[in-house]
Amino acid sequence: MSKLLSAVLQASTDTIDKNGITILIVVGCVVVFLLLFLIIYMIVAFRKIGIVAKKMDYLVEDLTYKSEMLTPVVEAMIKLSHYVDLFENILVQNEDLVNKFVGGNKKASKQLVSKIKDSIKNDK
Repeated sequence: MSKLLSAVLQASTDTIDKNGITILIVVGCVVVFLLLFLIIYMIVAFRKIGIVAKKMDYLVEDLTYKSEMLTPVVEAMIKLSHYVDLFENILVQNEDLVNKFVGGNKKASKQLVSKIKDSIKNDK
């Protein structure tokens, strides 16, 4: 009985070895195929990442250029708004001079203009 059992065990291990090698070869082929697919996918992905990075660089450069062009305009608007604020403060403080100016008095208008000039000079 033990000879029969050892013969069965020997036959089953030979079959397992042949099947095991076949399975290993198949698994190896699948892994190599997946590895090739992954390498090709990574090459394509890195190229797309490079293209997107270049487009982002162009976008940032364009926005920087446009913001440099807008800086003088913004500074001019800020100065203009300060002058408007000064003019408004003078008009509010000197309502009687404004009424005379509207009435056509030349002296009052000259005084108003000189006060505006003085306040603008003092603001700088």
